[in-house]
Amino acid sequence: MCKSYILLLLFLFGHFFYGLGQDSNKPKLVVGVIIDQMGFDQLYKYKDRYGETGFKRLINEGFNFKNANVNYIPSETAPGHASIYTGTTPAYHGIIGNSWYFRALGDYVGNVSDSTQHIVGSILDNPNGVSPLNLTTTTISDELRLRSKFKSKVISVSIKDRAAILPGGKSANGAYWYDWESSPGYFVSSSYYMKKVPKWVSRFNELGKSDAYLNQSWNTLYPLSTYTASSPDDNKYEPSLGGKSSPTFPYDFKAMREKVKAMGTEYRLLWVSPAGNSLLTEFAIAAIENEKLGTDDYPDLLNVSYSITDVIGHTFGPQSVEMEDIYLRLDKSLGDLFSALDSKIGENNYVLFLTSDHAAIPVVSYLRDNKLDGDIARIEQYYNKLNSFLVAKYGVGAWIENFDGTQVYLNKNTIDEKKLLLPVIQQEVADFLMTQKGVYLALTAHDLQTQTYEEGLRKTIQNGYYPKRSGDVLLTYDSGTILNSNSRMAVEKVKGTVHGSGYSYDTHVPLLWMGLGIPKGESVRSVNPIDIAPSLAMFLNLRMPSAVQGKPLSELFE
Repeated sequence: MCKSYILLLLFLFGHFFYGLGQDSNKPKLVVGVIIDQMGFDQLYKYKDRYGETGFKRLINEGFNFKNANVNYIPSETAPGHASIYTGTTPAYHGIIGNSWYFRALGDYVGNVSDSTQHIVGSILDNPNGVSPLNLTTTTISDELRLRSKFKSKVISVSIKDRAAILPGGKSANGAYWYDWESSPGYFVSSSYYMKKVPKWVSRFNELGKSDAYLNQSWNTLYPLSTYTASSPDDNKYEPSLGGKSSPTFPYDFKAMREKVKAMGTEYRLLWVSPAGNSLLTEFAIAAIENEKLGTDDYPDLLNVSYSITDVIGHTFGPQSVEMEDIYLRLDKSLGDLFSALDSKIGENNYVLFLTSDHAAIPVVSYLRDNKLDGDIARIEQYYNKLNSFLVAKYGVGAWIENFDGTQVYLNKNTIDEKKLLLPVIQQEVADFLMTQKGVYLALTAHDLQTQTYEEGLRKTIQNGYYPKRSGDVLLTYDSGTILNSNSRMAVEKVKGTVHGSGYSYDTHVPLLWMGLGIPKGESVRSVNPIDIAPSLAMFLNLRMPSAVQGKPLSELFE
């Protein structure tokens, strides 16, 4: 065989394997957009008021899965972000809440807490280290990095640390979030990723955008009289902020920040301002430009998680004019992001999905006033009744190590000293709690480890159970019931909303796709956010994340 022929074969052979990761039919960039606490209904509640370049573009040009539901409890931010990118539930990835009780410490730990790390990029020393340490499976981000021999870039940005860290997995090039504690509104990162933030991040921070935004007032984008999808601006379901006499527009952030400056919380005001979404959009576009995402032969991934919607929901509730205005302004920010992707990456060179980590229940006082189910499960009262029951049945002892309203951690030392069987006590506790007003279901750790539930709330509880971190008994409450640690709080006094249950008001979220190869259409088939990661694996010809439970969304490939 002649030398030139051998060289030709070697070239073709090498080109074939080189091209496996660089198919021209595959996207140069994958963009994940997560909107914290966005319920599916908010996609359509304000639809007539959206422009053509944001949410409507996704609806009109992309594929819309209209029946997507979070399939685990709790429906919270950290489990949501972890589940989307791992393609699995807390039962496998281990992020069972925004925080959880840790028996070895006798205290709660944060979902991304890591005492071995520290914050980088902040003005003042910030030892409150964070990292993806607690995540126990790979993400689609990790699989992309592995497949490319770490040539693909993964960048994740948000206002919240957990919303930036968990999507990036353990091998991200960088995760950045908004620091209101130790910096003047800077974006920072963790020593887990880098020794110092890149120069482009420092340059962005030095522009002083946070100060500029907080020296403005927030008024409605359009005349107040046009906000007919919401309750009146002044209503009893919302708190007053900044010393105002009523929860009404406008919000003078310049005056408000002066009042809280001495407390060191002035930059946290950006969390209750539409400027938080605007700032994050600018930072995400800066990341695309400066990290040169989507510009080489290796596909990259960008996660952008908008958190302001969650804070506004908790504060004012989904019925508020504040929430409507946030979405109308976010719609414009999404249009800016999509336009930047079109111009910098190319309209046919990226794939984008938009979803949420969870939705939220309407304000329970609002539900009650309108003759709908709305109630409070008072944690202290349940604890006291359960403790009295155990003392009466088994004698004086420290029976309950911790109870947060959804999980009972029994004191195993007391159970051992009394020579009792743990599964027996677990069942006694579950049976007792099932007799209490407001409790819909209580399942024991023993049953969750030995039984297989196929559907309903039992399945969603099981999907949220991680043996080494979860409690001995897991609870869920009646529809319309929220948890509250204030035993004296009257239902009529509740303001703002919460989330965390397995009911559709907390689980039904949007799921839309747009970009290269995405067909136009919609489906009402039942799907879950954990189906996103395996779908991306198919788009990119990647190995599935290590504990994937989701299934590729077949409609995207037809």
